[in-house]
Amino acid sequence: MEVVIAGAGAMGLLIGSYLAEAGMSVSFLTRREDQASELRDQGVTRIQNDRAKTFQVAAFSDLASAPQKAMWILAVKSNDLEGVVKKLENHVLPEHLLFIQNGLRHYELGLSTSIPSVEAASLTHGAGKIDDRTVIHNGIGVMSIASIKGSQKFSFPIFEANSLAFPILHEKDAFQMLLRKVFVNCCINPLTAILELKNGELLTNNYANHLMQVIYGELAAEYPEVAKKLSFSEVEEVCRRTANNRSSMFVDKTNQIPMEIDTIISAILEGHEEKMPTLKLFETLLKAIDERKEYT
Repeated sequence: MEVVIAGAGAMGLLIGSYLAEAGMSVSFLTRREDQASELRDQGVTRIQNDRAKTFQVAAFSDLASAPQKAMWILAVKSNDLEGVVKKLENHVLPEHLLFIQNGLRHYELGLSTSIPSVEAASLTHGAGKIDDRTVIHNGIGVMSIASIKGSQKFSFPIFEANSLAFPILHEKDAFQMLLRKVFVNCCINPLTAILELKNGELLTNNYANHLMQVIYGELAAEYPEVAKKLSFSEVEEVCRRTANNRSSMFVDKTNQIPMEIDTIISAILEGHEEKMPTLKLFETLLKAIDERKEYT
């Protein structure tokens, strides 16, 4: 199976390494040609339990070099997603897309795009990018995949990469799957970004843990159907599995790039702002951080 991964950050490299290990033909679309050249020459390296494995991949920075009839996995930031989809619609028009973004906004984008088959994935793995071609897998989670529109037959070969280290599951309802992931993100990301804590420190810092419980309580009261399938202890288990990770918001803040506030927090707050005052306060604080002079 031919797979193109747009975006060679931590999660893109992690997914690409497991798909390549399963025997798939993996290519990366990168922003920079120097990263593409390094991936072509040296492959993608995954580190897990102090062991490194390297896999040969293709890479390019120009859409004109994209293989035909490939499945595309979009591993770019939510803020960049719409622009990438438009380029694909205008220049490649693949038959199938798989979104792996945080948040909810890409669900509507998937429904509206002219690309015929679109799915979403929710990942709970812990991964950290070491350099342009190296990723550390420091927390085993799950990759769940659900259809937004069209046929899911294109993604079936991806399930061949299913393993104990990289479990892949099929889900029926993409929106509910994404909503559960947003629950987890809202409990973890704002606190870790504002307090500059690793995920695991939300378990050991009593005050941070209390705030996480408050956020979960607000979310559960407004979205009880999700809370029935996602307990607070399961949120804590995500923190435990990814204890040494920094959340995506924490990483973006550190790198001085805009955080994914709109798609993760604002999307779930819409129409519920008065009932979730703590999460609303954190949204305001994060937007104030994003508006600081050094971020512009």
